[in-house]
Amino acid sequence: MKIKVKEVMNSRPRTVGPNTSVVGLMDRLLGQIEGCFPVVDKNGRLIGIVTESDILQVLHPMVPQEIMGSVPREAMKSTADTVGEIMTKRPVTVDPSMTIGEALNLMAAHKLRRLPVVEGEKLVGLLSFRDIIKLYRVMK
Repeated sequence: MKIKVKEVMNSRPRTVGPNTSVVGLMDRLLGQIEGCFPVVDKNGRLIGIVTESDILQVLHPMVPQEIMGSVPREAMKSTADTVGEIMTKRPVTVDPSMTIGEALNLMAAHKLRRLPVVEGEKLVGLLSFRDIIKLYRVMK
């Protein structure tokens, strides 16, 4: 596909800051379709991503490590108070000029459903697998 990420992405994704409370994050997740939030600093720079899987580790810390990651990380997340403590730092990202095919390759390689879109370090959008499905349906 020669269509660019910038043509399909959500250019106004909802974000949270690292000091957002975990409880506040849960409330915000209930109010939207996407199951994640890019985490940005006060300058709009992407510093992480937080997903429903991160919340699962807070709510149920005994999830097998083969599914969710290392035991120390699980234990740390189960006692977390803020997004900064549970987010994935340095997430896989895409550039808005990349093609949808390139983004799909990254999603498949890293087993991801959502990719923050950045220019430099600044968040400019969010690309989800759902966005790509919508594109596919329009094209067929």
